[in-house]
Amino acid sequence: MSSTFNLFTTQKQSLQLSLKLWLPLLQAQVQDLEAIFKEHSFDNPFLEYKSSFESNYSSLSTSDNKSSFIENMSLYKESLYDTVLNQLDAPLFPTPSSQKVAHEILQNINSDGYFEGDIEQIAITCNTTNQFVESVRQRFSYLEPSGIGSLDMIESFEFQLSQLFIDDELNLFVQKIIQNLKQIDKYHKHHRFMEATEIVKRFKYPPAIDFQEDSTYIVPDFFVDVGDDISVKINQSYYPDIVIKDPFKTKNSELKDKLKEARDLVNLLELRKSTLYKLVLIIVEKQMGFFVGSELKPMTMAQVADEIGFEESTISRAVSNKYIKCERGMFSLKSFFTNAVSKNLSSAEIKNYIQNLIENENHEEPLTDQDLVDMVMQRYNMQMVRRTITKYRKLLNVPSSKERKKIYKVRD
Repeated sequence: MSSTFNLFTTQKQSLQLSLKLWLPLLQAQVQDLEAIFKEHSFDNPFLEYKSSFESNYSSLSTSDNKSSFIENMSLYKESLYDTVLNQLDAPLFPTPSSQKVAHEILQNINSDGYFEGDIEQIAITCNTTNQFVESVRQRFSYLEPSGIGSLDMIESFEFQLSQLFIDDELNLFVQKIIQNLKQIDKYHKHHRFMEATEIVKRFKYPPAIDFQEDSTYIVPDFFVDVGDDISVKINQSYYPDIVIKDPFKTKNSELKDKLKEARDLVNLLELRKSTLYKLVLIIVEKQMGFFVGSELKPMTMAQVADEIGFEESTISRAVSNKYIKCERGMFSLKSFFTNAVSKNLSSAEIKNYIQNLIENENHEEPLTDQDLVDMVMQRYNMQMVRRTITKYRKLLNVPSSKERKKIYKVRD
């Protein structure tokens, strides 16, 4: 009985160690792998690695290229997606259900930091209620960057205000100003007007602006070439060569744990490669039309998770800050997951169609949102409401028809 219990405890501890190593390794960007293994090698006598950086660095012929390589490498910063993803844990999201909904919400946050998804659709996907989805979205007001997950500028300011420690009177007054920004001057006689406006000025607009201002050096994880045959190649250049040093016989349990950890890291590095490779193969297979010049098809992480045999949250971590380079350019793995508007029609395809219509519209009579609705319904033989088209237009950063007409007059 005792030996069985000890075996179970050992296996459980081993599994916990592997998971602790596995998830960060899977989520890490390819250019960060060397730093991860370098850190492990400092306190593990059995782990030895050869820097991938050295071979990449030596292959660059000129000193200018070398300095450019170093400079570009230093420009990288954590993405908005990763920043938020790392916060989707307890205590704000304590249950599997709340975490699942939070991940779905994250998938529907645009580059400005605003939520652009459909609460009802997320509720259906997660088998819960609209009210629960909305309650989870409201918890995003406690995340960084402040204002993330809000619906618009007003709610973004409200989210940011909720994180400030100010007295009730000032809080209520700032709330009033936020709701009436266009008529802010009418409050100028209020005795706390200057304090309130200084607070509003400090709010970030849009909430993800800090993630848009800095340049980033993107390293592709995979190269996809679609010709007569399909070629999917992993970017081996940034994978360090890992070696297990010759183990010596020892009864020291701590050293045995270090040896096991070293072996686990080697195996998990290979597992990372195979998992991401299988994931990219599925993406390429399901989105083949995109790689030959067509539009993205509806595809969710839940579908891919079922096919690859992982939890949806693991797929979410796996696609985090991973990129494919192909003939059409550089694309994040996350961008290949798009919501379905109908059975075989993605929101990305409709957005691209709207973009093309507007780019080729008559400058004298720009297309209204109702015109766009009618043309979308006619092209795709489906029902759609105007507010959906308006939302898509705003996501494309396209002004209204009246505003575009004014712009055209000045430009033309």
